[in-house]
Amino acid sequence: MAQTAEQRILSGGSGIPAQLYAALISTSDDAIVVKSLDGMISTWNQGAMRMYGYTPDEAIGQPMTMLCPPDRGGEIADILVKIRAGQRISHYETVRQRKDGTIFPVSVSISPVNDEYGTTIGAASIARDMTEQSQARAAATLATRNKDIELANQNLTSFTYSVSHDLRSPLRALAGYSSLLLQEYGDALDEGGRGYAERIEAASKQMSALIDDMVNLSRITRATMQFQVVDLTAEVEDIAGQLQRQEPDRDVHFRIQHLVQVRADPALIRTVLENLVDNAWKFTARRAGALIEFGTTPTGDAPVCCYVRDNGAGFDPLYVTKLFQPFQRLHSPGEFPGTGIGLASVRQIVERHGGRAWAEGKVGEGAAIYFTLNAEDIHRPAGPAGDAGEAGEARAATRH
Repeated sequence: MAQTAEQRILSGGSGIPAQLYAALISTSDDAIVVKSLDGMISTWNQGAMRMYGYTPDEAIGQPMTMLCPPDRGGEIADILVKIRAGQRISHYETVRQRKDGTIFPVSVSISPVNDEYGTTIGAASIARDMTEQSQARAAATLATRNKDIELANQNLTSFTYSVSHDLRSPLRALAGYSSLLLQEYGDALDEGGRGYAERIEAASKQMSALIDDMVNLSRITRATMQFQVVDLTAEVEDIAGQLQRQEPDRDVHFRIQHLVQVRADPALIRTVLENLVDNAWKFTARRAGALIEFGTTPTGDAPVCCYVRDNGAGFDPLYVTKLFQPFQRLHSPGEFPGTGIGLASVRQIVERHGGRAWAEGKVGEGAAIYFTLNAEDIHRPAGPAGDAGEAGEARAATRH
């Protein structure tokens, strides 16, 4: 007796009795789905129900596109074009979507289903969930990438220290000889000659500072992080005290928020605060009534957002993207000294803490550098620096 179209779909035209073939399909762990040439589901096995989450009543009669993420809906139409042409598709790797919206990787093989006259009347697909295999491949790829990154970091560190060592000796010689030239032969040089020697000495010192900062930046990117409770208020107060002892003649008022405690790497977060407060101190050098503030402000993407604000030289907002780039400076060395590494180090450290850093400012109106920390804060700060309460104001008042 000739098989019906439905029986032929179930048996795949193999000659195996439809009942036996249906039993094999039903017990398979893979999702076996038969669909018509217009993409409507006609057969749905237990494996498909387990994989996709739809019962047969929910799936049969629905379009195959229900199993595709929104951006993959066109795949079904492309596959059916090939099936109508008599082609088979083997081990096609793509992604599908479960009833709950979960997207997962699959490997799909699809074959035409023909009637007794050889006419293609549908398509049968076998889909296998590749989540475990995909995760294993991703883990292997990640392990290889981590090894490559570790090796690259080791090579970069070796190169950095090698360059540092090779450059320091001639720089010391340049600085030393130019200094001797000024000391022993300064009277024999005219004003232009002394100026040249002074420039050589200054450039040598600047290059030495650049080398130090380059080595420090390399160290920061590779340093092992140890998270613990850090009192940022105490750190900023200590940094402010050091700066005031170094330049006691300067009149700078510090406004420091009371009791800002976070989880962070102590050494690295100290580097962040030193760079930011040092910058504020530097760029308020020509400002009467200089004010430097440290505090926190609410943000939606992290538990803690801190800032260091000053009323100093500021910067042109058009060039804000350059601030955190290594060796990029918005002021000439003649205006303010520096190497252009400080804010690059800040960004590197903050990003290693899972946060971000950004700047706001205007020329002549000061600047504010913000940074977030994603490590959970230990003590919720008392509010912005200006609202720190009596204890906070008492601390701020001691810093002049």
